[in-house]
Amino acid sequence: MEDSRSLARVALLAAIFNLFLAAAKYALGKYAGSLSLQADALHSLTDVIGSVSVFLGLKFSERKNESFPYGLYKLENLAALLTSGFIFVAAYEILKNALHASSKLVVANIPLAILSLLIMTGALWAFSRWEYSIAKKSGSPSLAADAEHMKTELFGTVVIVIGLLGGMFGYPWLDRIAALVIAIIIFRIGWEIMIDSFKVLLDIGLESEIITQITQIINSFPEVVEIKSLAGRRSGRYRFLEIELVLDAHTLEEAHEIVTMIEEEIYDRFPDIDRVIIHFEPPALEEIKVAVPLDEKGQITSHLGCAPYFLFLTINCKKRPPEIVEQKRTSNPYCKEEKRRGVLLAEWLKEQNVNIFIVPSDDNKARGLFYALSSLGIKILFRPDISLEELLKNPPCPKGKINF
Repeated sequence: MEDSRSLARVALLAAIFNLFLAAAKYALGKYAGSLSLQADALHSLTDVIGSVSVFLGLKFSERKNESFPYGLYKLENLAALLTSGFIFVAAYEILKNALHASSKLVVANIPLAILSLLIMTGALWAFSRWEYSIAKKSGSPSLAADAEHMKTELFGTVVIVIGLLGGMFGYPWLDRIAALVIAIIIFRIGWEIMIDSFKVLLDIGLESEIITQITQIINSFPEVVEIKSLAGRRSGRYRFLEIELVLDAHTLEEAHEIVTMIEEEIYDRFPDIDRVIIHFEPPALEEIKVAVPLDEKGQITSHLGCAPYFLFLTINCKKRPPEIVEQKRTSNPYCKEEKRRGVLLAEWLKEQNVNIFIVPSDDNKARGLFYALSSLGIKILFRPDISLEELLKNPPCPKGKINF
């Protein structure tokens, strides 16, 4: 995308070009004795004001500070809104001058006036096309509005030429019909720019086509279980995006990696997106499986890795209060292992589809086991001094979700 400095230079060139047109039309109107040309010169001055407002909007839109951390991108939309006002004025002026000035038309040299207008029209058409192509490439709404505004000069030229020809051949009513049609077209252009500017200033959502493409990008990642929300807004020629996802990831680090890849894919596809914020959470589980270390007497023990037994509780988290649907006591296959016991135990618990591991105390000697469990996505739940009877009476179910 073009940077704001380059776009601001284009807007400044447009202001200078419009000022030259206004001076040329006024001089030609004086020379040819055409009141409509002189009036159109005043109309061209509104183009100068519009281009200057666009220049100021582009010049300051990307400045960020503590008060405006998201930048001042909406200055571009304010500039576009101001430009729409100038377009309405242009429609009114063209209609008024065409309807009222035609009967008072005094032309000293009609062929010279028409030839000069055609030359200026060609230059204006070329400049507006160039400005609009840059606006479309950069996505700048204010520059696009300025280019559309300059096109209204083409309609004004048509009105003036018809008026001159009508005066030359004795058909002044042609001027009135052309003025009505052209004024309606110009008003429509201004209306569309005004409505689009208001939509952005009021934080309208992103276009449905863009939302669909972003949804396809997100769904291309198999770890994405659900898109809970996908919302965005426009600000100037940039877009902002906020997404809430449910991710099936084993660890927090893996979830962050997936989110980073999604963000990079979106940025690559849409260079006009300034910021993507993704919130993520693990999937909700209807049932969870809890592992509890037991000693020889069948009570909860703080000796985790060498606990002779484990009690597995399958808990229905949809019911309130949560309900134990299955209990199973199994011998610890790695109780007597001396090397890598924590890693082997963690891998075994993962094979048993354990979601939560109950720990009665924070034992520093079990740090290796804790790390292995966490890396496999098993939540460690510290329950100091809890008895087995209390655990069976009030089974744990952390709001139906297991954290990464």
